[in-house]
Amino acid sequence: MILTKSIKLTYFFGFGILAFLLVVNADAKQADADYFDADNNNLTVFSVNVFGQGYFDVNFELTGASSLRLTSAQPAAASIAAENTYDPQTGLLTLPSVNLKSNGAVVSNYYLELSLVDPEDLVFGLQEAVEAPLPVGVSRKQLCGDYGCFGLLTKLEGAVDGNIEKGLGSRPNQISWDPAELSSLVVQQKREFRSDIERAGHEAALSTVVVFGDWCMPDVNIFPDPVLLKTEAESGFFVSDSLILTTANALKNMEDLAGQYLSANVCEDYSEQTGTLAQSGYGPFVQLFDGRWARGEIVWSDKVSGLGAVRLVSETSDRKIPLQDWTPWRESLDGDQQWLNLKPTSVSEVKTTASVHSPDLARIEGGWFVSIKDASACLANAEGSTLYLDHFSDFGSYGGPIVDSSGAVISIIKNSRADQNGGLCAANKSSTIKNSLGPLSRYYADGSYVTEGIQITSELISKLKELDPSIGTISPAPITKDILRPGLAVETAQRFEIPILSPQFTESAYPVAELDAPAIEIAKQATVAFLRETGCATCDENRRISNFNIGCICTGFAITQTLIVTNDHCVTDLSVGAKTTFLTFYGQEVEAELVGKSSLDGVAELTDAYKEIYGMDGSTGFHRGDVALLRTVQPMLDVQPLEFADSSKLEAWQPLITVGHPAAMTRTGPWVTGVGSFVGGNYFDRTDQAYNLPAAQGASGSPVVNLSGELVGQIAYGGTASGYEKTAILPDKYGLFALELEIDTVGITPAPYSEREDIPISAQTSSGAPSNYIKEMVEKWAPGELPEGELF
Repeated sequence: MILTKSIKLTYFFGFGILAFLLVVNADAKQADADYFDADNNNLTVFSVNVFGQGYFDVNFELTGASSLRLTSAQPAAASIAAENTYDPQTGLLTLPSVNLKSNGAVVSNYYLELSLVDPEDLVFGLQEAVEAPLPVGVSRKQLCGDYGCFGLLTKLEGAVDGNIEKGLGSRPNQISWDPAELSSLVVQQKREFRSDIERAGHEAALSTVVVFGDWCMPDVNIFPDPVLLKTEAESGFFVSDSLILTTANALKNMEDLAGQYLSANVCEDYSEQTGTLAQSGYGPFVQLFDGRWARGEIVWSDKVSGLGAVRLVSETSDRKIPLQDWTPWRESLDGDQQWLNLKPTSVSEVKTTASVHSPDLARIEGGWFVSIKDASACLANAEGSTLYLDHFSDFGSYGGPIVDSSGAVISIIKNSRADQNGGLCAANKSSTIKNSLGPLSRYYADGSYVTEGIQITSELISKLKELDPSIGTISPAPITKDILRPGLAVETAQRFEIPILSPQFTESAYPVAELDAPAIEIAKQATVAFLRETGCATCDENRRISNFNIGCICTGFAITQTLIVTNDHCVTDLSVGAKTTFLTFYGQEVEAELVGKSSLDGVAELTDAYKEIYGMDGSTGFHRGDVALLRTVQPMLDVQPLEFADSSKLEAWQPLITVGHPAAMTRTGPWVTGVGSFVGGNYFDRTDQAYNLPAAQGASGSPVVNLSGELVGQIAYGGTASGYEKTAILPDKYGLFALELEIDTVGITPAPYSEREDIPISAQTSSGAPSNYIKEMVEKWAPGELPEGELF
């Protein structure tokens, strides 16, 4: 496991472990800055002022844990870094700012002092290494275990707890991660593009925006966030220096939401109910790729085409300041951010494209995803005026540009459309292969929907020229700078403890060395798919099917040849004795009868610790741990049931595995494997514990196993990491009981570069019942049916 019983918490001590610490500094410099390359153990220093000799560029190689040998020196072209000095009298080499590089990225910055210890072989010993200071209030530790080390950032050391009035509630203190603060801690990502279309897509992302039609805004002097309610965000893009093309739907104001939230005067009614003074009608609001915000006015909206246009009037880098303090829009884009050209193209002529969009389902990860697809793969594009593309999108994507390899917009994302049988795009047909993607840290959209695009026409371009005559008259200048993306996903910043993981771990802190662990196969073969809430009258003991193209209500797992565990919320409408149908990994359909569910007789109250601390009773909720047990009519053939492990022995960051049936991954096939790690047990609720594991609709009821393939828990819900940490890590590790993490739910940043082009659809964290509680419920509902030796 990553962290064994002897958890080691160490700080950086020497040069020998530089490669393992992946935390960066605010002062990370340009490519020509001095740097130590952790991949080849070389130190490159530009322009050392050798007293009395002149300036030299020098190179060293690491020859021991803390010694370096001079390998080359040549006169420097210029004194780029005059602060680098070498005193021949003392033999002391001083390097005030050396970047640490790993995998081509700058990951930290150090002040170094080297001393000449062997003049004959030109070997220097490391005398001092001081890392650049962290922001005030931030602490960092290094966690090491069997599979390597990674850093952990937090503001919890010395944090002030809120006030608890027993029996009356609490007034929590709040802490937050500032975006600028995080950008100083974790380096932005650079990417080498593998094709013209990939580069075109990511360059187009710089010109793509997120559009909110309206906000319900309270007094910013009273509320920390000036957005009480908001319209649904969609996408758009620049077509000139100040004109945004988007969807007509994105331009709806708060009053257009009447009936969805409250009555005709949505913002005013909400203000009255909450006792706030708030107003709406100041939109649309636009978020740019670089993090700035702009406000605009609607200059065109067309129901027939479904498109609209916004002219920007003001901007700010801090959306929380009063609107009157926003500065006028400068009528020109900064740096390499450019407008996009529009190019009329026949749908039948479209080949490979790149779509830039910010799907709502993936806002937990960030925005500005780039989906690259070949339009010719969808046979429906041979004729007609609607472009079909084989990638996921939802309403957050609508209005996003679809570009060709030249970077010109040839279509606009209109909506998504169901295509279960692959009639529009053949590759969209659901898979019958069990888990074709391998172990995943996140679930990805891989379902039965295709994207529809609105064709760019000459008529559309003419209409836009009426609004801005500059459109189409000048080509945007080529982008010359690197396209950088944040090093952390949005959701990662929604944690009290932020892991900065080395390449030895997945983003869920699962060791890469264990991606083929035998425990994965153990978990898969014991997992079942919950097919129907009604029994199958024709099922027989030997029935098998080979078509795993299934619609799955939930997931379950076998603990004996005849007992299946799933979630209580999967059987909410079923009474004890009701019949259901499951499908095993080996293709056997089995009829099962509901034996018990925790909502009827599970643990209803939180632990005594909750009452002692808060002075009141607390409830575990309607589902009371969310466990249900069913007994099959016939034995499950070939299945090896899961054995129980003691969940009380789980440790933070211990590797864990889950297998489930997420509904949005029908093309992936069922039995999708998720890998991650343990967060912690709920301090107040012994029916609940949390994991760094994916969760999505259809995967409810999934088993969670350790690297021995033993059951340690189950998944019921996905959620925000800070919510789970607040009830697990904060009270147990830091003794904090009234502390909240303030999270920006409106502002998003571009998603980090990923090896996958798929859209992530699952939260990073999830929760469910511990194995100890599951066993307790099973013993109540089916006493004596677990094998001997299953009592730990």
